[in-house]
Order: sequence, then structure tokens, then C-alpha cells
Amino acid sequence: MPFRLRGLPAVAFAFAVPLVVLLASVRTSVGFWDTGDLQTVSWIAGIPYPTGFPGYVMVGWLWTHALPFASVAARLNALSAASIAAAAATVAGAALWFGVRPLIAVLAACTFAFAHTVWYRATYADVHPLGFAVAFAAIALALRWALRRDARALAFALPLGGAALAIDNTTVLMLAGGVVVALTRRLPAGLTARAIGIAALIVVVAYAYLPLRSAYVTAQRLDPTLALGIAPGRPFWDDHHPATREGFRSLVAGSEWGPGQTLLALFTPDTIRAAGEHFGAFLVDDETQVLLLAALIGLGFLAAQWPGIVLGLVVAALVPALFGASYQAEADPSRYVFALYAVLALGVAVAAERTVRAFGRERPATALGIVAALLALVVVRDFVLAGDLFARRADDSAIRLGERVATSTRDGAVVVAPWDWATPLAYKAYVEHGLGRRIVVCALSLDHLADYRRWLRTRQVTILSDGPPELPGYRTRRLSGSGAPQVYEVLAP
Repeated sequence: MPFRLRGLPAVAFAFAVPLVVLLASVRTSVGFWDTGDLQTVSWIAGIPYPTGFPGYVMVGWLWTHALPFASVAARLNALSAASIAAAAATVAGAALWFGVRPLIAVLAACTFAFAHTVWYRATYADVHPLGFAVAFAAIALALRWALRRDARALAFALPLGGAALAIDNTTVLMLAGGVVVALTRRLPAGLTARAIGIAALIVVVAYAYLPLRSAYVTAQRLDPTLALGIAPGRPFWDDHHPATREGFRSLVAGSEWGPGQTLLALFTPDTIRAAGEHFGAFLVDDETQVLLLAALIGLGFLAAQWPGIVLGLVVAALVPALFGASYQAEADPSRYVFALYAVLALGVAVAAERTVRAFGRERPATALGIVAALLALVVVRDFVLAGDLFARRADDSAIRLGERVATSTRDGAVVVAPWDWATPLAYKAYVEHGLGRRIVVCALSLDHLADYRRWLRTRQVTILSDGPPELPGYRTRRLSGSGAPQVYEVLAP
């Protein structure tokens, strides 16, 4: 039987097993912070926080409207699980191309999918799992081109890279490694030009969504905050108002957070030290020192035979991690280490395969069984450490916040809330339609101080805060009972 046919069931298994397990652990409701924003924006075809993520919005819109079960929030959470499962299948496929046996390839893929840092981020809605899965698939196809000179793989790799950039433009940090891998062979000019053209078209069409949708939202006045006299460009419907040139540039580049300075200092000793401090403990806890050593040995074997390919894989793994660790505006740097874990899993697969070959010359089945059992023990350990992930599954604190706001405020009220709390309120308002005519304003309590007097003429004005907000010229009274945050009503002096 041809090798590729023997490998196909392994790839399918490496997808199905993580998919079932990860789906069983995904959170079932809306979340706070960026999660709530994505769960809202994807359903209403809005515009999310920087860097805009138009490809994610398109995929999320199709995903949530096509699936007929569970809440919209749970569907978006499941998209992250499916993305990590797909990436695990890619790890297994890449391992097979390096000559690893199917069983070992599957188990190594599971060490990636069930590593706690990876698994945790497969349980809730986030851009990075999907962007990583598509970018890693592009890199894997570039790997197939480099190993087997498969022109079809190259023809698909480049458009997939364009799709990854459309989903999340920070995937360019990973894709740089894919370019290094592809360049280990001389590229066919005609095919490469056509594939790059398709990739560029995907990116242009995706990012054209942002100004076109922004202009439409404004023209049709879909964003309720416009009725309050607030300028276009508020979160959820029209973040940064990319219908304008400055709004588009600021949204897509995330320029207000200074990513350029981070990129310029990416390979400095301080950045490398920061990455070690951020991720060193996580790696040891997730992978154990023995597994990390095996991964490095496996990558060493590969480097001896294909130095250019391994260089590309290392670039794809380390550059995003260095960026995430040193980007001061990033609240969750571990979202940038998926590629690092995937490349380490490839190293583990190769080391395990070489071990079977070295010690199984007389009894290959016994050697394979022992090595497979050791890898299986790692996976079992990951399951034992995953109790907190299943415990978070039923967390409904964001839902309860929405209910508290709905019961303590009047219909038509203005609800001012900072980002963390505004996102689940937007979900309740625009996805569940559970806030009536209330208008959610994502802002700090002082941001619209000059507008409160005008709003109070026709509406109740309320603020979410951990304690009585300091509002010069106004009084406040608490409306909600126990729980954080509290809801305060703004009163005229």
C-alpha cells in the first residue's frame, strides 16, 4: 500500500481525537474582554478591535450562521477548538513526511493539542487559533514542497498564507519561517507568481471589507451609539471607523499600541530574556524537561539532514514568541506560542521515530510499543492537568452581568462600561437582543462626561464600576445589589 494512503487515516485520527476532547471542554457562554467582542462582531458582521481581523469575521459569520445548535458564543468557542484540532492534524501530516510512523505521528500531535497552554486557548473565542492553524498549514505545504518538490503543495501554500494574513496579520511573523522553508528549493517563477497573485487578491478583498462595512454601518446608522451624538468609530459595529484613511491605518496596523518599536527590538537580549521569563516555566510545565530534550534532539536530527528547513521552522516558532513576550500592549503573550509548541511536537515525533529505529532492529514492535506508551503517558498527564479547563466550561459570570444590567436599568438607558465589561453587554444587546433599547457605550466613566447632561434629558445614564465613580458635577447612586461590577445611575447635581 502506498505510504500516503497509510498516512491519511493517521492524519484523520490526529484531527478527530483532539476535536472531540477539545469540544467537550470549550466554554459554553459569552466571555469578557476580546472574547466577547469577537463573539458579538462575528455574528453581526461588525468590525473588531485592532488589527481588524476581516478574515476571522467572515469565517466566524459563516460558522455561526451555518451551525444550527448551541449559543452563538459557544459556536465561536468551538471554532477555536476545531482550529487547534486541524493544527494537530497538520503536525501529524508533517511528521509523516519526515518518515515518522503513523502511531508516533498521532501521539506527537496529541502532545501539541493537549499541552495546557495550547488547550486552554482552544476553549474560547480568539483569533489566534484560527490564524495559526491556517498559517501552519501553509508552512506544512511549503515543507512538502521543500522535501518532495511537490508543485501542487507550493501552489496551495501561498494562497493559504494570504488567507492567514486576512484572518490575522500577525501571522506574518510565522509565515516568514515558511518563506525560508520554501526557498530551500528554487521556486518555479510562473507558478510562484500566480500563487502570490492569488494570495494578494485574498488579502486585498478581505481587508476591503473593513472600509466598506464601516461606511455602510455609518450610512445606515446601525451603531446605536450614533443616536447619542457620538462620532463614528466605536467598538463592535465600527471600531476605529476604517472608512477613513486614518481609521483604516490605525485599525490594521494597531499603531496606537506601538508594534513597530517591538519589531525593531525583536532580537535584542532584553527581548530574548523576556521570552524566557514569559514562556520558560510554561514550557517546562507543559512539556516536561525530558520531552523538551527529546524535541531538541529530534530537531537536531532534522537539522543534520535539512538545515534550511529546520531554520525555517525555528523562525516560524521563535519570532512570534519573541514578539508576544515583548509587545507591551499584549495582555496574553501565550497566544503567540502555538507554532513553538507545534515545532517541538515535530521534534518529539522525529526523536521517537529515531529511538524506535535504533533500539528496535530485532523487535521493532516492542520498541514501538514502549515509545508509544511513553508518549501516551505524556498525553494522560495532560488530561490529569486539564481539570481547571473543564471547570471553566460552565462559567456564566458574563451572562449574569448582562442580566444584572438588564434588571437594574430602565429600557432605553445608556450603559457606560469599560472594555472588559462592555463586550458581554454588547453580546447581550446585539446577539441575544436582551437589552431592549438600552445603548452600550464602551468607554471609561469620564470619557463622555461632557455628554451626560445632554443624555440625561431623555435617558437614564448608568455606569459600570467597581466602586462609586468620581464624576465632577454629578451625583451617583448604586442600582445593583451584590456582585462586581456594580451599576450606578448618574444623577444631575
